[in-house]
Amino acid sequence: MATGAFPYSHTVKTSRIVDKDEAITVAPGDQELQAIAKAYDLVAMNSLDARFTLKPYRKEGVRVVGTIRTAIVQTCVVSLEPFESSLELEVDRTFEPTSSRPARIRDLNEDGEIEIDLESLDPPDVIMDGVLDLGALICEELALSLDPFPRKAGVEFDANEQEIPEDEEEIGKKPSPFAALEGLKITKED
Repeated sequence: MATGAFPYSHTVKTSRIVDKDEAITVAPGDQELQAIAKAYDLVAMNSLDARFTLKPYRKEGVRVVGTIRTAIVQTCVVSLEPFESSLELEVDRTFEPTSSRPARIRDLNEDGEIEIDLESLDPPDVIMDGVLDLGALICEELALSLDPFPRKAGVEFDANEQEIPEDEEEIGKKPSPFAALEGLKITKED
């Protein structure tokens, strides 16, 4: 079952990945799929399959490379109809027992700002207590890849199809954003 901030957990002890690659498949059961779907506001998650290769990284770290495949049902933001879609996510992440980030404050440029190189590799994530949670990794990758405004294929929003209130149509102008406030009265009590 899930631990922490993620709806799904699948842990692996990193001490077993010492000098050779290890292939691992992670496939949550029906209850876990429902928990993930609920956590990410999906109508349903029909399947999720992650195939990873765990590789030794530096001294005590682990590199996780692989693919996450999932079939989901989302609600279209235009038609409000449920629709099926699938995702295939490529994963290449590294983990270390302690952060490889420097303990000192990063060097600032001459303007006193921190510069971030968007083309460089991400620093390794941290392994907690010798345990790597592949379920959390799957949930993170899924959350980052889901379209926040899912749209069913072929459905488009047409602003011209919106209804115009009759009284505004007669006037020929847009309704005022303050029209709703017009009827309110503010009273001051001493």
